[in-house]
Amino acid sequence: MEANEAGIERVHVRAKWKHEAHDFTRWLARHLDLLGEAIGISLELKQREAPVGPLFLDILARDTDSGALVAIENQLEPANLHHLGQLLAYATGLDACAAVWVAPEFSHHHGRALHRLNEWTRDGIRFYAVRIEVVRHDDDPNLEARFRRVVWPGGWDEDALVQPEEESPEKRRYSEFFQPLIARLVTDGFTDRTVQHFDHTGRRFPSASTEAASCSYAASLGTDRCWVTFHVRANDVERTNSIFDELHASREEIEAEFAARISDRDEAAAGPLVPEWSWRRNDPFYFFSISVARDGSILDSERHEEIRAWMLDQLPHLKAVFDPRIAVILNRIASDEPPA
Repeated sequence: MEANEAGIERVHVRAKWKHEAHDFTRWLARHLDLLGEAIGISLELKQREAPVGPLFLDILARDTDSGALVAIENQLEPANLHHLGQLLAYATGLDACAAVWVAPEFSHHHGRALHRLNEWTRDGIRFYAVRIEVVRHDDDPNLEARFRRVVWPGGWDEDALVQPEEESPEKRRYSEFFQPLIARLVTDGFTDRTVQHFDHTGRRFPSASTEAASCSYAASLGTDRCWVTFHVRANDVERTNSIFDELHASREEIEAEFAARISDRDEAAAGPLVPEWSWRRNDPFYFFSISVARDGSILDSERHEEIRAWMLDQLPHLKAVFDPRIAVILNRIASDEPPA
């Protein structure tokens, strides 16, 4: 939580919206009038999850004054280059007149990039960056969402950006959490080619990589849950789903083997004995994820050591269960052999 003006406290955006697509995007689609007021465009919803080739734009809106299309990409995590690239691709693919990027935090280089794009495209597409904030008033327990315009055609609010020499308190918390975890996992046989997983809330460890698919293991921590995850990304939806379906057909066997591996551990040190599984397809993005979850929060520093211990306990077992299975599947795909 952050202190703000008198009588108002800024809180983490996930205190209001738990899930980006299911909660925040849907809320934003219903409150385009508030977003439009912040950027000076009268907006009405045209479509959520608008297809752009094989991908999907979060929100496609219409400028009610001109009738032109407006592409809106939203995040619940600080802005990153992945979403900037998506915004450019979506706006171009839909021939939008404006591209609006909504996130709780923008770095200086993101703001500068959009500002320069506005300078380069004076008579073309307009770019906006809008910061979403959630606040609580002292005399009101309800959470209020607010928009703050950060970049717009002809100007930008540099004071609202995270400066290059700064690291936000949130990112620093995550860096401090993951650093000892990464050091331990590398000694336990995981690759040292650790990459940031989508945003600063997770770290990903690449594993098998072939022409058929790229695989990795990840550890992630939110404000109320934490996960260890097996990710697979193939080069098309059909292949991705085929791999997922083959693994899912052995779900009971996989989960039973995993449970057997952790059944003799110390529950007090490693967390709950019954894993909470999630098997999820993400068709538009050519990947799927298989996760084991439990409670945990980046905001609860007193439990960080316990959560890291749980991740260190779970990830090697997850790898031991999935590595042999995915190797067989990928080898068969590589040799074009039909399933047995």
